[in-house]
Amino acid sequence: MVKKKSIARNGAISLSAKEMEVLRWVQEGKTNDEIAIIIGKSKWTAKYHLKNIMKKLDVTSRVQAVSQAIGRGLLPPSVIIPDKEDSRKLNVGIVGCGKGGVAILDLFKDNPLVNVIWAADKDIDAPALAYADKLDIPTAGDYGGFLKEKVDVVINLTGSTAVSEELRRVVPADTELMGGVSAKIMWQLFEERRRRVEEREQVLKEHETLYHLGLVIESIDSLKDAGYAIIDYATKLTKTPAGSLVLFDDKKEDMVLIASKGFSAGFKRHDRWDIRKGGLTSLILNQDGPLYIEDIRDSKNVNPVLLKEGVRTLLASPIMVEGRIVGIIYVNDFKVRKFRAEDISLFSLLTIYAGLTVDRVKSLEETRLLSITDGLTGLYNQRYLMEQLKGEVERARRHEHGAAVIMFDIDSFKSYNDAFGHLDGNKVLKIISRLLRKNTRGTDTVGRFGGEEFCVIMPHIDEEGARVFGERVVKEIREYAMLNRTVTISGGLAMYPKDGKSHLSLLKTADKRLYKAKKAGRDRLICD
Repeated sequence: MVKKKSIARNGAISLSAKEMEVLRWVQEGKTNDEIAIIIGKSKWTAKYHLKNIMKKLDVTSRVQAVSQAIGRGLLPPSVIIPDKEDSRKLNVGIVGCGKGGVAILDLFKDNPLVNVIWAADKDIDAPALAYADKLDIPTAGDYGGFLKEKVDVVINLTGSTAVSEELRRVVPADTELMGGVSAKIMWQLFEERRRRVEEREQVLKEHETLYHLGLVIESIDSLKDAGYAIIDYATKLTKTPAGSLVLFDDKKEDMVLIASKGFSAGFKRHDRWDIRKGGLTSLILNQDGPLYIEDIRDSKNVNPVLLKEGVRTLLASPIMVEGRIVGIIYVNDFKVRKFRAEDISLFSLLTIYAGLTVDRVKSLEETRLLSITDGLTGLYNQRYLMEQLKGEVERARRHEHGAAVIMFDIDSFKSYNDAFGHLDGNKVLKIISRLLRKNTRGTDTVGRFGGEEFCVIMPHIDEEGARVFGERVVKEIREYAMLNRTVTISGGLAMYPKDGKSHLSLLKTADKRLYKAKKAGRDRLICD
């Protein structure tokens, strides 16, 4: 016989208010899923509470937990616990412990009205035998010894005609024998129930993942970070190896790649494209919901970039907010696969999250950009330039590399405004801003320092490189065909650490050399 753990009935047991609530719902026969919904938590939280309850009560099943709690006065007597007179437990024995045995044991283990008292199989490695051992159910290779004790039902899951005939001979007349078609139907019903429970748990888990995505992206204020978070969750939810997020540029009316996952390095080079009539992008944007293409090789709208990457299956959805096109979210597989209706529905829900997040972050970035840029030229303003220069100097000191600062000033700009008006003067400012941006590197910072003054911050550069850049800009502006007359600029260059070891000392040196260039005849760059 299996030894049972003993516990002092009068020992003090301390259950929390939440554990008592869970125990009461267990007493009423609620499943873990139902309890989770009632207490407003996940199924795993309900299981966690139940595990703690059983540990504190020193029991191994839900039924034992309720019985122990009633015995200790923690719960009132309940009709769920079988009454000796009118509701005795049904004693069941199982012959054949393959997959069917596992399914039936799994169903009966939490049933307060059914007691599986033994399980038998000639195969000592049968999966249900190991499962029965975990449930403290006696097991054996031969069921003959078990039939000496009274049992209400014997369930034959072997599928063997010989075993069925033998059981008919040896099972007592007052014991119900269930086998053959009856056992098979019951097994199939239990398997179907198990499958449905697993699907329901999977849906709950997926929606819990969406909830966590909402928590994560709520604190993100960068469009790129938001894009990577969305794609990461989208591929995990749909179990796909690749995906991407692209946004619609309202001004240029084209698509811009924000984030991608699972593709080659070459994929990112195609980071901007036009919306071609009849193309895949146009097809997706005209959908009311997700577009699913099982094999893109069979599609008329074949995308050569995706084909080159080896993509076969595509699921994509337009991202819309209040009727406006925001972008497209894609998930891809490199082999042909079918998506469940549940996958597509979940992907559609994620698209709504993505739209709201992208719209919020874009608004934040636009507001932040307005606070650090000059309204006329679109260059960074003086406040941002000072912060950036301070940071670059600190990085240069930490990593022991060079950095340059160049101050530029338009020559005789007041006379230009007096002669041709401020509107034409503003056009000159915009042209020079565009030329500065065109000539600088991606790592450089270009800003309007004030009035007709500009500042360029250049990290990781030596003096020769900075000088060549500055002289090229001076020459290009001199030779540019302005609206009314030739316009020139003067510049002063300062190098870290030679000309200053703080951002303020560098600016002061660059400014002095700028005015030295003015006194020397303008239209030049002074480096010392």
